[in-house]
Amino acid sequence: MTPAARAVVEAARELVRSRRWYLELPPERPLPARLEDTLDRAIAALDAEEADRARG
Repeated sequence: MTPAARAVVEAARELVRSRRWYLELPPERPLPARLEDTLDRAIAALDAEEADRARG
C-alpha cells in the first residue's frame, strides 16, 4: 500500500473509532450512518486482507 493510501486508511480508521466512542457503540454493532458503516466494513476487509498476506 502506498503511503498516501495508508494515510487515507488511517484517517478513516480514526473517524470510525471516534464515532464509535462518541456513540458508545461496541465493535459488533453497525454504525448508524451509512458512510461510517461503509468505512467500517472497508477497514475490516483491508485488515483481513493484510492478515491473510502476513500469514503467507
